[in-house]
Amino acid sequence: MRIKFNGEEQDIESKRLGDIIEELQGPYRQGCVVAVVSEKEERELKNEFDVKTERGYARIKIIREGEGTDSPALSLFLSEYKKFNGGVIAWKTDNVTAIGPIQTDLSVDRNEHTYKRWDVFLGFGGFDPRMCYLMISKRDHTAAYGTAEDAVIGRLTRGRTIITRLSEGDRIGEIHPIVTKAERVGFVTTDMNTEIEEGQEVFTFAKIRLFKEAAMSSEHFFSLTYGGAIHIDDFTNTYVASESLKGLSLPQENLAYRSKYHLTARNSGTERGKVYIYKDSRLPNPAHNVFGVVVQGGDLFEYAQQGDTILIETEPKWMMVVGKTQKEAEAFFAAENIEQVREGNCDDDAIVVDQKPELTMEIIDRGTVRTVGVEAKDVYEVKLFYDKAPRTVWYFKKLTGLINRPIGHLRVHFAIPGMMVLFEGNADEAGTLVPENLPKDRVEKGVLGVTNMSRSNKGLMGIRLEDSDKYGPTGESFDGANLVLAFSPLTPSTLERLNRLKEGDVIYVKERGKLQ
Repeated sequence: MRIKFNGEEQDIESKRLGDIIEELQGPYRQGCVVAVVSEKEERELKNEFDVKTERGYARIKIIREGEGTDSPALSLFLSEYKKFNGGVIAWKTDNVTAIGPIQTDLSVDRNEHTYKRWDVFLGFGGFDPRMCYLMISKRDHTAAYGTAEDAVIGRLTRGRTIITRLSEGDRIGEIHPIVTKAERVGFVTTDMNTEIEEGQEVFTFAKIRLFKEAAMSSEHFFSLTYGGAIHIDDFTNTYVASESLKGLSLPQENLAYRSKYHLTARNSGTERGKVYIYKDSRLPNPAHNVFGVVVQGGDLFEYAQQGDTILIETEPKWMMVVGKTQKEAEAFFAAENIEQVREGNCDDDAIVVDQKPELTMEIIDRGTVRTVGVEAKDVYEVKLFYDKAPRTVWYFKKLTGLINRPIGHLRVHFAIPGMMVLFEGNADEAGTLVPENLPKDRVEKGVLGVTNMSRSNKGLMGIRLEDSDKYGPTGESFDGANLVLAFSPLTPSTLERLNRLKEGDVIYVKERGKLQ
């Protein structure tokens, strides 16, 4: 059986989707959707006809009164429409414009009938069926044209001004049925038991090319698709969108047409940070940064629904090595022909906690990058309380940088040895930090909290170094502190290092179990 797999023609033996992916060793991740697409051949619909004139095109939409039964006039037109090709505007009045004539054997009817504006019908000259004209009614009127009431075959839907301006003797080039383009129909699925048919197309991933003209938005997208997949949170007829980083601010960059399969990031308003992939073209909007385009696997976005996850590849790769060792970073950049300069702890097994420049497009442009390393023990693992404190988790990740990189940092504001350590926050960002996940009977050591909006020191972060049944991690009473994470595991050596922190020190944190 022959199919097209991720854009390439392939001969396969398997029929089941999962077996095909395994047979062809295609990129796939469990839980991500796969697009299955069929293509219907182009065909003549014969329910719409283009009329080519010297002044442009007009269009006739055919009207059928009853299913499966055409009037004699309509049957004649559908079989003999080509006879009007090369004809002329034979005559015109205030009521009608007539094209023709051609010879027919239709019956004669001398009664008057009512015609609506833009009706298209067959009529005779001098009640002679051998002088049959294709007529367009230009206004509502009643008249006798020698044909029966069912001689109306359709309506003029386009080019009405063109028909009105035609003069007697103007030539009609051609009348022909509209031919549909090959139609693509498909769906997405996670069911690996889906049977694939001959000639179908299968897409397991989408490839996205990012624009250097939108460096910040491209980096935003890299962060959004950390792990190599994008989650669809919203969809309409014209776009699908991901809201994972909605709320992050971006500068205005690369204002352009939002063409089909292009990607944009909202740079202002309540939807700022939201990423859109377009299924249909839209005009430029200063609130949208155009930063990339889908170059392969666009059908995955065409048929995706809310809740679907799509596997992606980007061009270029994300030049983010924070979280890797210095040695791993060296190998990564060597493969990309980028020079690495080590700083801080330069040992092979040191963990990279910062890189300069930060932006992928700037690294590629410069061809060099500095990587700052620290000892592995100086990067603390934490467990975030996503379910119990979602707003506070968002605040913490945004303030520390964990929102867009694998390792975040905290700067010590004040420390009381043996009791607690306070870290710098941002009162403006914490302005809507409502109370959530408040302590109940006690706060255990190793738990970090954030002062919520009910207190003047809102946004301040802190960690307890001892258990307390009275005060939260920032020294506030229980109703003023949102618990956001726990150091995990809290070993004696970790507690000892936290105890030695002083004002101005920086510590680094990463999510426990998160892939690097």
